Amino acid sequence: MTEAGSSPAPPRRLPLLPTLMTLVICAACIAAGFWQLDRREWKHDLIARNRAAASQPLLEPADYYRAMIGEKSVQYRRAELPCSPGTVLPYDLKGGANAAGEGGWLVLVSCRPNRRPPDIVAVAGWTRRPDAAAIPVHVDTIFRGTIIERPYGRAKARPLFMLIPDSAVPPLQRPAMPVADDLPDNHLSYAFQWFGFAITLAVIYGLWLRRRWRDG
Repeated sequence: MTEAGSSPAPPRRLPLLPTLMTLVICAACIAAGFWQLDRREWKHDLIARNRAAASQPLLEPADYYRAMIGEKSVQYRRAELPCSPGTVLPYDLKGGANAAGEGGWLVLVSCRPNRRPPDIVAVAGWTRRPDAAAIPVHVDTIFRGTIIERPYGRAKARPLFMLIPDSAVPPLQRPAMPVADDLPDNHLSYAFQWFGFAITLAVIYGLWLRRRWRDG
């Protein structure tokens, strides 16, 4: 019951636009958090499949074809790549590490004759020299190692596969071998960040609303 001469306090209503914006942003943050949790499960499955790839038989030509048309993945599979004896200029240099973890350059060579655009390149070895692309490499070997798919991403007219051998062409050094556990697995921390954003925004909105009602 109100005192004589005083008017009742107006009902406390939620401001429409700030409330809608807060709800939409919080919902988006929560959805992003659950998406990261789903990505974490997907990444764990991918790492497990990549770990198992090394124990499968050596790749056959049909395996490469199926990978090229998207029917299967050959990532981290073992393969052999024969190179005709001869001296060639490197196809390209890519940043990479040696077996000791030192940063430098991976010297890539093509085993295709007549310098045709290759579908696959091999890492002849590792060097510190950034000018190694102009230094001839004498190749007389069968490269055997691990396959990496799309070393150039989706770039057109670039090799679809790169073989990282277990050894190097002298005087180059042995490159670091890729392992499945190299794949980053930080989706859980990202999920907590998104959930944290949603909680923080809800708390800030609640404090703002409380002050608004108190001062209104």
